[in-house]
Amino acid sequence: MKRLYRSRKNRVFAGICGGLGEYLDIDPVVIRVITVVLTLWGLPLLIYLIAIFIIPNEPLEGAEAAASTVEKKAALSPEEKEKEKARMEEHVRILGILYIALSALGIIAAAIVFVVLVGSGIITGDEEVIFITRIVGIGVSGLLVLFSLPGIFAGLGLLKYESWARILALVLGFINLINIPFGTMLGVYTIWVLSNKEVQESFR
Repeated sequence: MKRLYRSRKNRVFAGICGGLGEYLDIDPVVIRVITVVLTLWGLPLLIYLIAIFIIPNEPLEGAEAAASTVEKKAALSPEEKEKEKARMEEHVRILGILYIALSALGIIAAAIVFVVLVGSGIITGDEEVIFITRIVGIGVSGLLVLFSLPGIFAGLGLLKYESWARILALVLGFINLINIPFGTMLGVYTIWVLSNKEVQESFR
């Protein structure tokens, strides 16, 4: 049975279009042109990014697979492995700071919304308006704080290499994928960093 893989031969970025072209027996260039045109609408880009983590790479065959395994084992010396580990730890630190900073901005936004809504009600001098704006201000700012807190917890946990923080950050990362474009970039960065094998071992 024919299966869909990310192409190793017809690859420009992640091999999605190449693999789809091989699966459908269509020139990958046609798939790429269609993808670029539809990406202007945003949704295909999200689908493409998700497909990177869902569709497996085209498997290597025979001697090529064996050679690849040997190359991977011999590729990094102990010193290089330590450097690679340090590099990924730096990415985890950056990711943790990003989540804390962005979530802090959400809390600041909540405070601003509360002050503006409640303040506008007070300016009117109408008791009923003051009551309504106060309730709305508490509700809206409360929601903003509620949505911001998980990011702060995830960021603090990542900096301390807590195992639960990795899971929480991955969940937030997948949710962020739909927030084009900045949330999508943060989501992809989160998944890339926390899916790394060395990073996973650091959280055990």
